[in-house]
Amino acid sequence: MKRRSEFFKYGMLFSVTFLLACQSTPPPPGMGDARCNDVAERQFLNVLTVNLLFSEVVDRDERLEDIADFAVDNNVDVLLLQEVVSGALAKTENSAQDLREILRGKHNVDYNIRTAFEIGLPGLLGVANAVLSRCEIEFSQVKRLPLSSELEFDGQVIRISRNVLMVRLKIPEQGKINIYDTHLCASCEIEEREEQLDELLDFVKRMDMNMPGDNPSVLGGDFNIDRYDNEGAEKFLYEKIIAAGFTDAYAEFIIASSGGQETLDTLCEDEDNADEHCTVGVSELNGPNARRIDYIFTRRPSAIRDAKVVFNTLVNDSEPTVSDHGGVLTSMHLP
Repeated sequence: MKRRSEFFKYGMLFSVTFLLACQSTPPPPGMGDARCNDVAERQFLNVLTVNLLFSEVVDRDERLEDIADFAVDNNVDVLLLQEVVSGALAKTENSAQDLREILRGKHNVDYNIRTAFEIGLPGLLGVANAVLSRCEIEFSQVKRLPLSSELEFDGQVIRISRNVLMVRLKIPEQGKINIYDTHLCASCEIEEREEQLDELLDFVKRMDMNMPGDNPSVLGGDFNIDRYDNEGAEKFLYEKIIAAGFTDAYAEFIIASSGGQETLDTLCEDEDNADEHCTVGVSELNGPNARRIDYIFTRRPSAIRDAKVVFNTLVNDSEPTVSDHGGVLTSMHLP
């Protein structure tokens, strides 16, 4: 579905050959000292999730600059990033850190950072989840998810690791909030994605159990869950997240504000024609298969003040193409 560059072809060849023996180790996180005092004053938090598309290297800096411009123009407090890259093939030590430096150097806005590498060949190619936050990160933890059979090389199935990255933010005068960023397996069996999701939700439950106060936990990322795919075969995975006490922030806001014109079953329902609700099949980097697989979930539906899909350039050509994914931007009231 994605346009494959020469980097992707050769980088993936190296990666799948050595993947099992060479799991990358996360470098020490950049701590940062950013504080989000203005969030306490305005009483809401803006969260953006976007998959950065690891296989496109040549124009990556330009795409990161577009994301930085958007983040500043829209007062984004927290960025949940997937397919962050590092290594010689990627020509960077950490693309999330690159984005942070653009925000700091071009816009004079500081973000704290945490990065959790999932797969790769040390020194050549690593792929990670990362969180950038204008609010203080008091604590972070990474949960490794079950391996999944996503690649095949020379007749051998290669099992790839995934993770969920949790950060606990300290918001001035408002207390603490847990934010989770994940990227579930793509070219895997539904049962493998279910196993990853079950462990993810169990981890979230344990981490949230002793959280005081009324701040909404936020779970976001690229879930690779499409309610329409395989004649609805993946719908039960989405419903597991809802059953765990979460609300699909984007769907909740759009349905409530549509005056009855939208339902959960009308959001990106036609895979041949990307609409404003789709997060895949939305740019020149995609094929025609339109889907909604990027989400932001929250435990407090009453907190949702705004939500929209961004970087969907097939629908809104005034926005830049930053990936083969659209992003989801959600704004949430703080109690």
